[in-house]
Amino acid sequence: MEKLSQKKIDKNATILFDSVGCKLNKYELEIMRAQSETLGMVPLVKQKSGDVVVLNTCSVTNSASADSRRMIRKYRKHNENSYIVVTGCYSQTDIEEVKELGIDLILNNMEKAKFFDIIKEDINDLDDLDLQKQSIMSSVKFQSRPFLKIQDGCDAYCSYCIIPRARGRSRSVDRQEVLDQVKELSTTYPELVITGVNLGQYEDHEDYGLLELLKDMVAIDSVKKLRISSLEPNDLTPEFLNFMVENEKICKHIHLPLQGGEDQLLKDMRRHYTMEEYTEKLRMARELCPDFCLGADIMVGFPTEDDECFEKVKENLLALELDYFHVFTFSARDKTVANNLSQRVDPQVKKQRNRWVSDLSSKRKQAFLKRHIGKTFDAVVERSGKTTGFMKALTDNYIPVIFETTEDLALKFVKVRIDEVGTDKVFGTLIKIQNKEI
Repeated sequence: MEKLSQKKIDKNATILFDSVGCKLNKYELEIMRAQSETLGMVPLVKQKSGDVVVLNTCSVTNSASADSRRMIRKYRKHNENSYIVVTGCYSQTDIEEVKELGIDLILNNMEKAKFFDIIKEDINDLDDLDLQKQSIMSSVKFQSRPFLKIQDGCDAYCSYCIIPRARGRSRSVDRQEVLDQVKELSTTYPELVITGVNLGQYEDHEDYGLLELLKDMVAIDSVKKLRISSLEPNDLTPEFLNFMVENEKICKHIHLPLQGGEDQLLKDMRRHYTMEEYTEKLRMARELCPDFCLGADIMVGFPTEDDECFEKVKENLLALELDYFHVFTFSARDKTVANNLSQRVDPQVKKQRNRWVSDLSSKRKQAFLKRHIGKTFDAVVERSGKTTGFMKALTDNYIPVIFETTEDLALKFVKVRIDEVGTDKVFGTLIKIQNKEI
């Protein structure tokens, strides 16, 4: 923590939040928002100014750092006299730059969870006796499915990645704390998303890792569905995969980052598996459960990805049993190994490669959706939008389905049948509401 001014915060001050970057940043802001309410502050929504401004930044690429700088400058411009807090990866990797942007407090990534205790010290006339020590998680306003962070940091040190420097070494939330949060959240939300920077590195003492934690989670009666946000290929062991398939409470959806689609490229990226090993993981998943949704992150334009290499990447991607790709274009990041590589891929070539992989992803996604027409799946209904008479649910295997209903079924656990796949929408029929037949 670095305090850069002597400003104080008035009791019952308004507070607003914004972020750049990953879903973890948004999750962390929700926790801080709940903590601010417990302190008697008034959170604002879609406002440009407030008495206190909290900004969660990103530095995964140079572009993300630039976006973070612009965000800080924008809020300082609209909030000349406000108390501005900056946290997140950019404030950790480029702290001297952040100090020059006229802010009041910097929190490093490890201090986000202590926001309550840190910020209350600067609130004027705050009576500790008035503070309600209720569970923070119970007051967090999640949209449809809470993201439950159980791990932070990373020990992998991929050549293109700044995360170990920005978020620190891998560290895990105490198992009992996690299980208590699961018990609390699962009484309201039928699906929880288990997330972290590198989930497979979760551990709570020897011989207790992610698999053991998930087994304890599914043993909780109130838990209906658990979705694993992302898992590194090396962590998807046969034992782990069998557990996912055999337990009905685990969503049949795996996001398995690939990043490089060719063996030498994977070595250059410091990814510790081969294409053959990755392919075998997908084959096992598809064989055990044909309805599994299999997705991956793919990076194009890495410095050593020459034309010959990319032709091999295309060949490999066409052969993989993946249902969608999240496509990223390599962006050089200061303080990473990849930034020091002498080779460079032309920006126009990067765009062409991104387009090719994105087009393949769209085709795969359509094929995946059409393959499931006529099938019925468990799903969780999202909070209602503006369309009268229709609601949307996300199936166990990651298919968003629109169906007709006269009831408000938000956050209900249902069964839906896939009937029709359009260009950008999937339509279905509601079959069952929890234990109630339609």
